[in-house]
Amino acid sequence: VRTIFITGLPEDVKERELQNLLRWLPGYEASQVNYKGEKPMGFALFSSARLAVAAKDALQEMVFDAESKSLLHVEMAKKNLFVKRGIVTDSDAYDQTKRLRTGGNYSHSPYTSPSPFHPPAPVWGPHGYMTPTPPYDPYGCYPVPPVPMPTPAPVPAPSSYVPVQNTKDNPPCNTLFIGNLGENINEEELRGLFSAQPGFKQMKILRQERHTVCFIEFEDVSTATNVHHSLQGAVIPSSGSVGMRIQYPF
Repeated sequence: VRTIFITGLPEDVKERELQNLLRWLPGYEASQVNYKGEKPMGFALFSSARLAVAAKDALQEMVFDAESKSLLHVEMAKKNLFVKRGIVTDSDAYDQTKRLRTGGNYSHSPYTSPSPFHPPAPVWGPHGYMTPTPPYDPYGCYPVPPVPMPTPAPVPAPSSYVPVQNTKDNPPCNTLFIGNLGENINEEELRGLFSAQPGFKQMKILRQERHTVCFIEFEDVSTATNVHHSLQGAVIPSSGSVGMRIQYPF
């Protein structure tokens, strides 16, 4: 017998998933998943009994799916998986006892691979061991000259600081309100200053008829509080000589 019987598969297993696992094993010819029992069960046919036993030992107690924590349990089947014209027969060839039926014609026809490509055989090792695949080379081993990376633009710094009256502030939160911005404030300059601060998430600038304001969200209250203190009264060159007023909006 050169067919192995596999249990421990997750309930949502696909035949292609089992095939992708088995196709690298030496002597693999065909496989099938039977869904008629309480749990799906797999069958795999190999070119010789020796290679079937080697595959059984290699797959024993292998983790098939880390999320469902499914461990494979593998035994030798009582009958060989029947393959006809390179296609596995219908799952009716198996009964609910998870064994192959003893009746019928189980003569084997050689399995013809649909592709001339034959991957290298893995080296047998401890349970759950599969030969690692070589790293993917997107350049096909051709020499590629290094691409020089542009030097990042310097982060704009406030030109100066001006004392700001901020007596009507709200309790700390992770969002800051930026006021006292000039009509000609440069949005990129403002974004460059705040996006360089730790915890920055996003910025929204609102240009109104009489004044321009800005809201900036940070990851947490702590990072917002640090910016609230460190940039209070900072003067941005494109905003004029007035210092920013930073408040908690809520």
